[in-house]
Amino acid sequence: MASRRKLKKVINYVSSELLSDIYFHCLATNKFDSKKVEQLALEIAELKTEFINRSGRVDGKENPAIVKKYYRKLYSDWLKAAEEIAEKIKNL
Repeated sequence: MASRRKLKKVINYVSSELLSDIYFHCLATNKFDSKKVEQLALEIAELKTEFINRSGRVDGKENPAIVKKYYRKLYSDWLKAAEEIAEKIKNL
């Protein structure tokens, strides 16, 4: 159970950092499109909700190998999504 809790904390932390990066980028440069910023912020919020919800739904709780595989895939999917968002922030 502690692992799931830590995963949720990491997802929350990274999401808040990505949002902070967006707003910091907007403050640092006065050239930004408010619709793109808003869309990106909504995308981060949706990803956060999706991955936190996915972290609580494991099929095959009886088999530890299935559970480990599920969480490894979940974490790798989260890292890919966070990297894509970071690239979008750079191109903002």
